[in-house]
Amino acid sequence: MEKVFFPPRRTGSLIFGASILILAGAGAYFFYLAARDASGLDFLFHMLLALVFLAPIPLLAYRLYALASALYALRRDGLMIRWGLRREDIPLNAIEWIRPASDLGFRLPLPWLRMPGAILGVRKVSELGQVEFAASDTAHMILVATSEKVFAISPEQVNQFMAFFRQVNELGSLTPIEAQSVYPRVLIGRVWEDRLARSLILSGFAIGLILLIVNAIAIPGLDTLTWTGGEGDAPAERLLLLSILDGMIWLFNLFAGIFLYRRGGDLMLGAYILWGTAGVTGILLLIGSLTLIF
Repeated sequence: MEKVFFPPRRTGSLIFGASILILAGAGAYFFYLAARDASGLDFLFHMLLALVFLAPIPLLAYRLYALASALYALRRDGLMIRWGLRREDIPLNAIEWIRPASDLGFRLPLPWLRMPGAILGVRKVSELGQVEFAASDTAHMILVATSEKVFAISPEQVNQFMAFFRQVNELGSLTPIEAQSVYPRVLIGRVWEDRLARSLILSGFAIGLILLIVNAIAIPGLDTLTWTGGEGDAPAERLLLLSILDGMIWLFNLFAGIFLYRRGGDLMLGAYILWGTAGVTGILLLIGSLTLIF
């Protein structure tokens, strides 16, 4: 006996998706300008703008993924909250009360860093104690109280959620689920404890760092370098493009690998391949840098 409820997704998905597209487009545009600039100062300025626009994309992409995967599964043995890498299992007998946030009689303080589709975080409320938010909006917000904290969730079908909770609460639970709290840092800790994963990630980072150091040392001693694409000589600062490209690939492979690793099974092999190819890419870019320098 189980029902799965989902938070409202449309508004948050549109905002996250549009933001990612706009930032990616702006970042790609300034990256293109940096790659074509003949002036070292213009190159650095456009590259800085490209990084500013591209930097928030991983966070927004995770927010979009978390919203798309979010759910609240309610059954006789308890409530399961899923929000991205965050997981909370609450036994039915541990739930003291459930009520809509609009019935509190006071305005519930929300997390400081929030946006439509991602009302996430923890606030200390004098009347309730610690409140952890895993919601996408306030219009559908429901509070689930336990002895340790209160969870603020937002099932789209509020009335059905409340009615089904009353039903399973009346029936009672013969075998409550085991209480469990899983945070993103727990998964990262599991990855870090894996010797092969740790070695691949660190080696990719170390190769990228060597690439950056080599380019940084070489640039002051070079006036120009031979660039591809029929442009002839180009400012030496363009060597930084290779370091930035390597950093972007390493970050993408890192997060994509963690996503596959958490699913376990054969997908863990895909995670190892991603982390390993990041290091191989760094070596190839290092060889390319040395070719341009010498």
